[in-house]
Amino acid sequence: MKQAAYQYIYESDRDILYPIYEDQAICPKVVETLGFDVNEVVDKSLNKITKVFTLGKYPFKSITFIGLGNSNEITTKKLRDAFAVLANQVETPSSFDAKRAVTDVIDIEKITGLFVETYLVATYRETKVERLGKIIPDVTIMAPDHDVQAVIDEARHYAEGINHARDLANCPANIMTPKKMAKIAKAMAERYDLEYKILDKKDLEEMKAGAILAVNKGSDLKPYMIMLKYNGAGDEPYTALIGKGLTFDSGGYNLKGNSYGMKYDMCGGADVIGAMEIIAANKMKANVYCIVPATENLVNGSAYKPQDVITTMSGKTVEIVSTDAEGRLILCDAITYAQSLGAKRIIDIATLTGACMTALGGVYTGVFTNSEAFYEKFEQSLKMSDEKGWRLPVDPAYFDMLKSDSADFKNSAGRPGGGASVAACFLEAFVDEGVEWIHLDVAGIAHRDSQGATGEMIRSMVNVFKN
Repeated sequence: MKQAAYQYIYESDRDILYPIYEDQAICPKVVETLGFDVNEVVDKSLNKITKVFTLGKYPFKSITFIGLGNSNEITTKKLRDAFAVLANQVETPSSFDAKRAVTDVIDIEKITGLFVETYLVATYRETKVERLGKIIPDVTIMAPDHDVQAVIDEARHYAEGINHARDLANCPANIMTPKKMAKIAKAMAERYDLEYKILDKKDLEEMKAGAILAVNKGSDLKPYMIMLKYNGAGDEPYTALIGKGLTFDSGGYNLKGNSYGMKYDMCGGADVIGAMEIIAANKMKANVYCIVPATENLVNGSAYKPQDVITTMSGKTVEIVSTDAEGRLILCDAITYAQSLGAKRIIDIATLTGACMTALGGVYTGVFTNSEAFYEKFEQSLKMSDEKGWRLPVDPAYFDMLKSDSADFKNSAGRPGGGASVAACFLEAFVDEGVEWIHLDVAGIAHRDSQGATGEMIRSMVNVFKN
């Protein structure tokens, strides 16, 4: 996307995308040129589309109006939703008239960024294997008296990072293996000149990463710990973004009744790779590690079993209650590894628990933390990103449910009730004193039947470094 020259009489041959508020009149020059009062036919209600054909009175075929409702009630979330509706109406190269959506509180730079990001994210479609992806019509931005090209570029980077994560998560598990995921992360790191380290099974054995190695035992494919490093803030402390990279989850010996959809169990890993791409592409002033423990969880004669006791990278021992509570196991080793690198803040993201999905559905992400200050910062980022998070408790009473006679603690309570908080408390047990930590359980929102992987929470993770 790029900025276009602004012309009130629309001399370009591109169709026009025209946002309009209820309390706003359509440009008189448009009314004059078309020869009738367009205000009488355009529905300016929020999210309503009205397409007006120019019948040869302009060098383009149509003007597509998107209603924005009352300008005094508009929010960035409403604009995102409206622009998403508009994006899916675009069939030919067009120009978006950004000036029309400006209000006293939302400037043209913000409008431009919201439209560009939303257009690219909303028009994303999962690509069929061995088929070309959908061609998206080009849209230029009309912004009079403002240089918004830098805003366009930043928003495009956000959308590209989000859509890259969706591509990774949507890819079938027989193609998106742990090795393939590591290869893609390495290629991204090289493209942006990032430091990286891809730890293979031998490395993990030397590091005594017993949790991820236990989960991997049932698979014929080797595990990896992917680490990318971005330094954009000198000597400031590092924040680690850690994502669960279960490229397929059968449940292990606690076999799932239906494992359709389990290619999405690596959405967290895909999301942090997408977030790192945005951070690097926009050259943000931040110091960030991206860490993805990647493996499958399958069943064979060597697979780990209920009541096995494993020793994690931290040295803590864990009794296995459920082999289907594997995500917290690979994450605990990743948390230990991040801290060994010196990370002082951690955000982990995972499709972790059915309990969180049941409680919050496909609406909110479950948010857990050990730091009020870090949570307040993340809450600001959620608002900036127009994403929904709901804080859930971590409490010693939940951790008490993990008491074990065989090990330091169990990996699951083994009974219903508080499952999302129990899982979060398990992860918190691996967070060192003085390290601020946020856990995002995206089980309900990481993918949807109608659109595949969503990439939700990527904006919020990235925007932590902007506020």
